[in-house]
Amino acid sequence: MKSVVTTVVTAADAAGRFPSQNDLEAVQGNIQRAAARLEAAEKLAAGLDAVTKEAGDACFNKYPYLKQPGEAGENQTKVDRCYRDLGH
Repeated sequence: MKSVVTTVVTAADAAGRFPSQNDLEAVQGNIQRAAARLEAAEKLAAGLDAVTKEAGDACFNKYPYLKQPGEAGENQTKVDRCYRDLGH
């Protein structure tokens, strides 16, 4: 993932100019919002297990054939792998 600084500098360089005052203000605003973004990421990460479980349950409820032999949820090991993959 590119940082906002990299994006601004690359765009200015591609245009053959130095970053403008507006570019620098955008970078500054992005940096000032970093704490709020970090807090949001931490809250999302804290609820990841619950969201993953809910998503997996919804899939298995919507597509009950997944529990049949030869399918993704035929045994607990495969079900656990599905939840693991959803978490990623």
